[in-house]
Amino acid sequence: MPQPGAKGLALLTYLVLEPGPHTREELAGLLWGESPEAEARASLRQALKQLRTVLGEIIRCDRAVIELAVTVECEVATFRGLVAGEPQRALTTDIPRFLAGFSIRHAPQFDEWVSATRRDLLQRFEHAISSMAREAMGQCRWRDVVDLADRWLRCDPLSDEAARLAVEARYLSGDRGAALTRFNEYRAVLARETGCEPSRELLNLVRRVEADAAPTSARPITDEWYARAPSFKTSLIGRQLEWTSLLKDWKAVRRGAGRIVLIEGEAGVGKSRLAEEFLRWVVAEGGTVLRGRGYDVRPGIPYEPVVEVLREAIGAPGLAGTAPEWLTEVTRLLPELRQRFPALPEPGAATDPAEGWRLFEGVVQLVLALAAERPVVISLDDLQWCDDDSCNLLRFLIRRTEQAPVFWLGTFCLGEFERDAASARLCRVLRAQQHASVVSLGPLTEEELWQMIREMGHVSTPTGARRFATRIFGVTAGNPFYAIELLKTMFAQGLFAVDEDSGEWTALSGAMTGGIEFPVSRTVHDVIAERIERLPEQLNEVLITIAVAGGCRTEVLSHVHGISRLHAAAVGDALADRRLVVEEGGVYRCAHPVIAHVVRDGLTATRRREVHRTLALALERLVIPDEGRDAAREIARHADRGGEPALAHRFALVASEGAVERYAFAEALSWLDLAASNARGPAEGSAVNRLTANVLEAAGWSEVPPLTKLGGPITRELEREDFDLPVRS
Repeated sequence: MPQPGAKGLALLTYLVLEPGPHTREELAGLLWGESPEAEARASLRQALKQLRTVLGEIIRCDRAVIELAVTVECEVATFRGLVAGEPQRALTTDIPRFLAGFSIRHAPQFDEWVSATRRDLLQRFEHAISSMAREAMGQCRWRDVVDLADRWLRCDPLSDEAARLAVEARYLSGDRGAALTRFNEYRAVLARETGCEPSRELLNLVRRVEADAAPTSARPITDEWYARAPSFKTSLIGRQLEWTSLLKDWKAVRRGAGRIVLIEGEAGVGKSRLAEEFLRWVVAEGGTVLRGRGYDVRPGIPYEPVVEVLREAIGAPGLAGTAPEWLTEVTRLLPELRQRFPALPEPGAATDPAEGWRLFEGVVQLVLALAAERPVVISLDDLQWCDDDSCNLLRFLIRRTEQAPVFWLGTFCLGEFERDAASARLCRVLRAQQHASVVSLGPLTEEELWQMIREMGHVSTPTGARRFATRIFGVTAGNPFYAIELLKTMFAQGLFAVDEDSGEWTALSGAMTGGIEFPVSRTVHDVIAERIERLPEQLNEVLITIAVAGGCRTEVLSHVHGISRLHAAAVGDALADRRLVVEEGGVYRCAHPVIAHVVRDGLTATRRREVHRTLALALERLVIPDEGRDAAREIARHADRGGEPALAHRFALVASEGAVERYAFAEALSWLDLAASNARGPAEGSAVNRLTANVLEAAGWSEVPPLTKLGGPITRELEREDFDLPVRS
């Protein structure tokens, strides 16, 4: 069958993309405009005949007009229909290549139409990309912005806005080097094609990126596994409301109002990550960022967080606006100021304590000078570790800068400080300010954790890694730091690898041969262990009891530790303040299974056995007759592990009776097994055997069914079905 020629295809393209009737004169002039009229009309008739021969009667024509008789689907038409309402679907079309490489001779009007159509399609394409990029930017999806901006630049290599988005998104994602590299590439293309420099807005953004003194985390290149590991970087998932709140406060600061924001949450929940993302945003928006952090007061030095803030201010715009007399006072904390201002005199000797306010005022004047140049964000990480002197200075600073465009951003870990500590009082004072707000971060939901793993693992299938994410959530309770550290441990153990081409995580087939014990990240272990080591001795002792017991009432803690019940409750509350335990229904339990795991792992076998023994004896003395069978299980378990066979035997029998009354025959048999293992002499052993036979008969079983272990592990083993990721050998 003959195929239509180039002009036949051009005619069909025009009729599809310009629907409606067209005169013969119009079409003849479009494609054969340089030929005589009679010859052009003859060529048009021939082209129409070829199209009918190949495609059938899809073209309707008479002596005057020509049009399509049916609707013909094509990518360009689909793009036009989707670009306004569904830009994401529309962008799957390769619009920038519209009629690329296609040309016909002696048809200047058609060439003009192609050029105009291509411009229109590209404008719509770029508008859709820019809209999606701005939306992604507002939702902190930096990776998506990078992809969209790069795609935009491929369409329009000279677009200043696309270049700005490409640079800013890379910087906001934490890759400062990639941001500067992308800028240099764009600058070279612009100079080669036009001989011009980038816009002032883009140049200012790059200068801010270059000047940003944010610390960068270097990978330990000595660790062979870590050198090959994925980055574990993700977008800011699950924090959209908190992000929106921060941006709202930042806009208020840009209008000249002071703001205080405290970000609170447990260790590892993402406080510092949220703060750092926001600080990069502020730098990109033209603000001045000064960072400091608190440290444990034991090794700390006075004013250390403020000194860190001042050190970052040395290169900030506006510093020279501070009066010399006040800069001189600040040199008491920051002698490095003399390197920038060598003419500053030496401050007078500090002989009169009443003159101490001058130091505080000097710091205030420095901050106000910076804020007069452009809005300032002062970030203080780990406020709970600020020393008394720093807290006093910070209170003074915050009070004196209320009317200036200064944004105070503090993070603190719940439960890490005593209620009467200076840092605790500082946080209470800050909360009470009218221009203050508190952002409370909780763990990620299971769905959000799945999104995080999908993004980190470049998972390609729609439901891939969902079961795996559910397992991770069960261990980490959605704590993002713990989840990432756990994933790092699994990579280090050789359970996963990364596909070199796609970056997708894959489960290694060698890890699928059987059940695999779910690892607990040593890094997470160390983080929790460090918190526990800071506890006062009595709090540490009570925490050990709670962890070994799996949960304790106040009266049990009182009896075990020889303290009043009121004192025991106060100690339990102190542990709850530190987010190490929770109180539910009068019972104190470890706030997370991993905490209990870490505490128990830190005990010697002898110490653990003695704790079990003490708990068994305490529970026996405190048992209420009406609750005897409920308490019997705990007494039997602790007595068995604490080396009290008589007690374990007696209460295991009681626990078995209670299980039978609930028709829990398998549980009853497990308690009888425990009683048998603690039986003293043939008589007790025979009695247990008879009871076992009675339970089997009552249950209608001929033999003992497979039993699950009592008080099983924190998590079950990883099974093959948990690895719903691609598997490779």
